[in-house]
Amino acid sequence: MAEFQTKNITYFLKTGVSNTDKAISLAVDRVAEGDITKVVVATSSGDTGLKVFEAFKDTNVSVVPVVLNAGSKYSLPDGEWTKNKKKYDRLGLKYVQGIHTFSGIERAVKSRWNTAGPALLIGDALKLSCEGFKVCVEITVMACDSGFVSPDDKVLVLSGTGRGSDTVLVVKPAYSSSFFDLAIQEIVCKPMTDGIKHDAR
Repeated sequence: MAEFQTKNITYFLKTGVSNTDKAISLAVDRVAEGDITKVVVATSSGDTGLKVFEAFKDTNVSVVPVVLNAGSKYSLPDGEWTKNKKKYDRLGLKYVQGIHTFSGIERAVKSRWNTAGPALLIGDALKLSCEGFKVCVEITVMACDSGFVSPDDKVLVLSGTGRGSDTVLVVKPAYSSSFFDLAIQEIVCKPMTDGIKHDAR
């Protein structure tokens, strides 16, 4: 006899930052089920990370923000991350800043020889669901490699398309060296999209 759970998935009708507050609300509701104590969030400027910290401040949940790597080609308005970094430091909030799982040195290879390696291809394949799907997987691996989460955890992960959050997944983490042990266990929300929005990155 089949054993199953029936759960709702919220589909956003468009991508982007306008979905952030709802995505965070859905994340809070999912964590309230009681089986998750770690939340990983993509936050390029630091704003979304601060919002997620605020949402979970009175709980036993650890929030792990993942920011752009220092050499990222994706620029932010002058001083945006610097301003928020000071807030993080003042509040004693830790964050992950490291090599992006699906780019790193492969981006240099793509730029120099115009060819893509497996990491970029895996990243683009994940984007077929939505941009945030790829980023959720990527930042989970980054957080695992950095020691903020472990393969024994079940984590909730938020990311988005460009800025903010529009995708929330429940993920069993893995290190980059054992990437295919990672499991996407639940989709809490995602946008309906028409395919890949950005170049491989």
